Parts: sequence; C-alpha cells; structure tokens
Amino acid sequence: MERTLGVLETVLYASDLAVTGRFYHDVIGLESVYRDRDLLTAFRTGPESVLLLFDPAESEAAGRSVPTHGGRGPGHIAFLIEEAGYDAWLARLARLGVEIEQEHVWDDGSKSIYVRDPAGNSVELITGDIWHERLAEA
Repeated sequence: MERTLGVLETVLYASDLAVTGRFYHDVIGLESVYRDRDLLTAFRTGPESVLLLFDPAESEAAGRSVPTHGGRGPGHIAFLIEEAGYDAWLARLARLGVEIEQEHVWDDGSKSIYVRDPAGNSVELITGDIWHERLAEA
C-alpha cells in the first residue's frame, strides 16, 4: 500500500502577513525561507516541513498557477518543544508580552502552552507526543 512520508507543509491564514510573520519569527523563532509579499510567507519548521502563512483573499483568487484555497476563522498549529525548556518558553512569552491563553497538562504528563498569533490562530507549544499512545491503541 502507498504511504505518505509526513506532512510537508501546514497552512494558516492571516490577512496581515507582515505582523503575523513577525510573530512566527520573533516569538516562535522560525526561520523565514520564502516570501511573496502579497500572497504568502514560508517558515522552516523542521528538516522537511514548512509553515505557510497565506493571505486568505489572495489565496482564494482565481487564476493562480495552483488551485485556489483558503480558510476563514482561526486555525491551530502545535509545535513540539523540549520538556526541559517549558519554563524558558513561559519566560520568553512573558518577556515578549505574549498573553498565555491557557496551560494544560495531558494524561501522559505532557504540558501545553496555548497562545494566539496576531491573526487569531491558536498556537500550541507542547512537550510530548500525546498522539503516540492514542494511535498505538487504534
């Protein structure tokens, strides 16, 4: 059976790419690897994956070289962080004035920090793979 190798890109939508892009660079610490001023900004999230921020109005426009797409309303993305770095992330967010929406401890002991990017997307920083056991049970 054919299998996928992983997720190459994840897309979130933001009408102000510059402001939201600065959040992912300055707060989350992602490296910007490509920018089309009106359409998208791409950030490296791992060795073989990127986060794409698209302007929803531009990505929904007909006549582009790829199919139109778009989303309205907040999306969600979770970044895996080291457990030993959890408190450092809390300090970094406080230092940068980023409001913590919620902290959560999962059944397996993993911990999450939830914040919002400037476009309203939910951004999670999580210390463990909470899906590992759930997927093993399936």
